[in-house]
Amino acid sequence: MKQNRFQIGIGSMLLLMLVFSMMSAGFFYASRVDAIQNELNSLVSNQVSTGDQGSGRLSHIIFIMFTFTSPLILAGVLATAVSVLRWRTKRR
Repeated sequence: MKQNRFQIGIGSMLLLMLVFSMMSAGFFYASRVDAIQNELNSLVSNQVSTGDQGSGRLSHIIFIMFTFTSPLILAGVLATAVSVLRWRTKRR
């Protein structure tokens, strides 16, 4: 008896691509925040920078808010898209 091969649908593939693109956008934005850059530099080179701590505060707050709200926004957008698609198919 032959085993079924693993298959992934185009909808699942697009959903995975959307989730990973949102994660990579968050990581890209995190790489531009001064506080996170200082932490990564101190982790890699074992040197602590003594720069201005308040300069990147706004971008740090925006990144944290983006990190907390992006899963909710993504779920809302996907749920809305699915319900619109279902509504269009029922209408035909």
